[in-house]
Amino acid sequence: MAQFKTRARALDLLGRQQIAGIPTAINELIKNAHDAYADRFDIDFLRKENLLVLRDDGLGMTKEEFETRWLTIGTESKFANKKTALPPVDKSKALRPIMGEKGIGRLAIASIGKQVLIISKAKLRNKNFKIVVAFINWELFELPGINLEDIAIPVKEFDCLPNEDDIDNIKNEVITSLDNLLKQDVILKEDYIRIKENVNNWNINPESLNRKLVGNFEFSGEKGGTFFYISPVNETLIFDIEGDGDPKEATKIEKMLMGFHNTMTPNHPKPVIDISFRDYRGEEGIYYDLIDKEQFFTPDEFELADHHFQGTFDEFGQFRGMIKIYGEKTYDHIVNWQENNFRETNCGAFSINLAYLQGELKSSRVDVENYSIIRAKGDKFGGLYIYRDNIRVLPYGNSDYDFLDIEKNRSKRATTYFFSYRRMFGVINISAQNNKNLIEKAGREGFIENKAYRQLQAILKNFFSQLAADFFDEKGKTPQSEYYNQKKNEINTYKLALERRDKLAKGRKDKFLKELDLFFQNLTSGKINEGIDAIISDARRNFNSVIYCKDMDEASQKIIDYEFEARQKINEYKKKISVSGPKGFTVSKATRVDFETYLKEFRILEETLFKNAINEIDNIVSEYTKRLNIEISKRKRLEQAVELISTEAKKSNAEKKNETNGVVSDVSKRVKELTSELILDLDNQIRTVKDRFKKLSMLDSEDFDLVKERKSMEDEIEMISNRNAFIMDRIIRQFEGFYIEKDIDGNIITNDQIADALSEELEDLRERVQTDVELSQLGLAVGILHHEFNGTVKSIRSSLKDLRAWSDVDQQVEGIYKNIKTNFDHLDGYLNLFTPLNRRLNRRRENIPLLEIKTFLIDLFKSRFERHNIQFKHTKGYASQKIYGFRSTFYPVFVNIIDNAIYWLKQSKAEERIIRLHADENGIYISNNGVEILPQDKERMFELGFSRKPNGRGMGLSISKEVLNAENYDISVITPINGSTVTFKIEKLNE
Repeated sequence: MAQFKTRARALDLLGRQQIAGIPTAINELIKNAHDAYADRFDIDFLRKENLLVLRDDGLGMTKEEFETRWLTIGTESKFANKKTALPPVDKSKALRPIMGEKGIGRLAIASIGKQVLIISKAKLRNKNFKIVVAFINWELFELPGINLEDIAIPVKEFDCLPNEDDIDNIKNEVITSLDNLLKQDVILKEDYIRIKENVNNWNINPESLNRKLVGNFEFSGEKGGTFFYISPVNETLIFDIEGDGDPKEATKIEKMLMGFHNTMTPNHPKPVIDISFRDYRGEEGIYYDLIDKEQFFTPDEFELADHHFQGTFDEFGQFRGMIKIYGEKTYDHIVNWQENNFRETNCGAFSINLAYLQGELKSSRVDVENYSIIRAKGDKFGGLYIYRDNIRVLPYGNSDYDFLDIEKNRSKRATTYFFSYRRMFGVINISAQNNKNLIEKAGREGFIENKAYRQLQAILKNFFSQLAADFFDEKGKTPQSEYYNQKKNEINTYKLALERRDKLAKGRKDKFLKELDLFFQNLTSGKINEGIDAIISDARRNFNSVIYCKDMDEASQKIIDYEFEARQKINEYKKKISVSGPKGFTVSKATRVDFETYLKEFRILEETLFKNAINEIDNIVSEYTKRLNIEISKRKRLEQAVELISTEAKKSNAEKKNETNGVVSDVSKRVKELTSELILDLDNQIRTVKDRFKKLSMLDSEDFDLVKERKSMEDEIEMISNRNAFIMDRIIRQFEGFYIEKDIDGNIITNDQIADALSEELEDLRERVQTDVELSQLGLAVGILHHEFNGTVKSIRSSLKDLRAWSDVDQQVEGIYKNIKTNFDHLDGYLNLFTPLNRRLNRRRENIPLLEIKTFLIDLFKSRFERHNIQFKHTKGYASQKIYGFRSTFYPVFVNIIDNAIYWLKQSKAEERIIRLHADENGIYISNNGVEILPQDKERMFELGFSRKPNGRGMGLSISKEVLNAENYDISVITPINGSTVTFKIEKLNE
């Protein structure tokens, strides 16, 4: 009797050549780990070694299970027979539906690389099993003329992970099998040489490699799982990881592995398996996380979207659910599907939860920042994902797999087909129980295109087509679409108004920032003083020319004229360097602090430089009147001065008056033009409606519907009328809100000032929220680190005690112990220095000698002082003083100031680098001779987020000021003392 024989190439045809690519193969292996009740699945790609390692902590396999299941083609997943038991389950976890089918996963490994080492350990069985190890070279399965039974696959058992020698023994079995195949003329010599070379080149030590890799996967005790070591890896994996270099497009790995579970919708089921993919690109221990969960859509982003569609399709294909437009208007909606004549469908019932983002920012309710983030994610990952029991069905969801022809239809007629595939993101939920007829293809390239799948497609195509007609028709034929168009127009108008305002404000803001920056540059460089000196020099030259006048009356007049000219130049120069306050645009809190610093510096200039310049002019006038013995009328000089200021004031006010009148006239003209245009639109619409009378034959037509026709005409007129009323109401409210009032000091307050104040407050709040988020994240991280480190330190101390006992009896160990103990004590000393910073419970206020704080600082910074050659000094006044309060308040403040001082001393060119501590009855002074603080930074440096350090967070001084204020102390920058360039002062505030 004849029998079928199976060629080894059958496995290659069923596996490697069936799978669409490496990402699909990896996805299939993750499904196998899911079926094995794994909690974690880690992928490590070591490029230097050309090795891909896949590890899970699932139930693992016994030797018998490996041979009867893993090495058996087409194993049963759902049903048992007399010879094969059902796969094991983890009874401590919820039952998981089987996702892997027909052994596709194991065969798919061949598409990843030429050779694989499989290591598995069974857990949660009735007894403990050893670690199972097997090695397969897939090249053998590609050769013609070899039957499956000709290929030997070595399977061994070990008590622990195999080392290099163990792997060599397994490789030798494969080579022996190759030798036999060559002797029997089953394979060609050149194939034998190539495959043998690849086997010999396999140099992987699982024992040492597992210690090196991140993840802490173990096979000790009750732990188990399955590891795959694949090498050499197919060269296409690098392209699948890197893509074509376009950051806007998702790579194949991202497309296939992102969203393995549904994590985008609010209240989504908790993922049952955590997936990591680390790409080691050459540098020791440095890797890139390829499946960063933050890159995918989050529930918060889902809720931010413009429109939402959630509901169920019953067994007849009819949709019933909730539609929310622009996050405001909610509709209970039904979409009928009639193609199946209301009979039960083959595809079964399923649900949908979908979010949609408007294609243009101006039509979206989402703010600019979040719109950019969601749109960028949509470009990479947008689409409709299908999940079976919360496990993604490939390739649905890929932005380039538009299985509903959404983009194809939109390209035909965008006005009718509203939806764009990359602007939507959401899920279709199906289950193995309710949707049995939706069957995946063997190669995991979607569902088999049977009747059930075609019905699913038809139901969804009808759904999106009907939604577009019901809710997004541009002509507003339905109440829902009328609301959408109205809301869209409101948002468009609002966004366009903001854009116009921002565009107008940008020029003014840029000019303001440029002038402010130029002022501080000129102030620090001395150019402002140089400008005044030049004016004084010119004045002296002018006055000096008076000496040559023979007519005393002429000389007298020239002195008055030159005085007038000099004063005028000083006023013009003062005006030239001055900076007008921010009006009509908002600035950040840091910029406002800069402007306040400018005002202080400008007042100082007025009281010193400009006042001295005017006095100098007066002195010059007096000098020359005495030299020439001329009597100049003081009255005439006074009149000249008043005339100067009066002329300038009138000129300035006249310009502003003309500008104001021009704006009022322009606004009045535009309002009149708009209202006239609105009335004209209404008249035209009325004429159009009346013109239709002549085309109506009401008497002759039996089908004429008077009520319907009247309603249509009324609606057309009312639509224009309501639109006009809405626009004019907005204009009226705008003018009614026009605000001009005097405050108690007689100053005029306008809408513009109120709006600017509100905008500044909003900007402050935004900055504060962002910083608070960063601080909370930092605090959380520090808390976790502190907790974990404490535990680690205790463990090390305990281990050192054990090692000490060993060193007492073994001299060789004694040297190692002393070295470890010395280094640990050094580290522990650093940790103990921070004890005062951590005391928050049971703390007490006390008089702290300032020398104790200095001792603390020396212990902390000693090595840095020595490394950067910095002298740390204190005065007798400092040594004699104390400060009252919590140590945990003051110590961090000193640490922060000294840390900053060290940094800026490194940047300075001072021959001697000195930090000096001083104190008196008024406060504590911390000085250094590093880089000087810019005038505009003296206040800003205490603002949260401000820093001149590269990559600085700008938190230290701000937090220091806050904690000191809470204890009724303050910190400020004062005029440097004792030859320093920078001095901080800590002082007690008045009670």
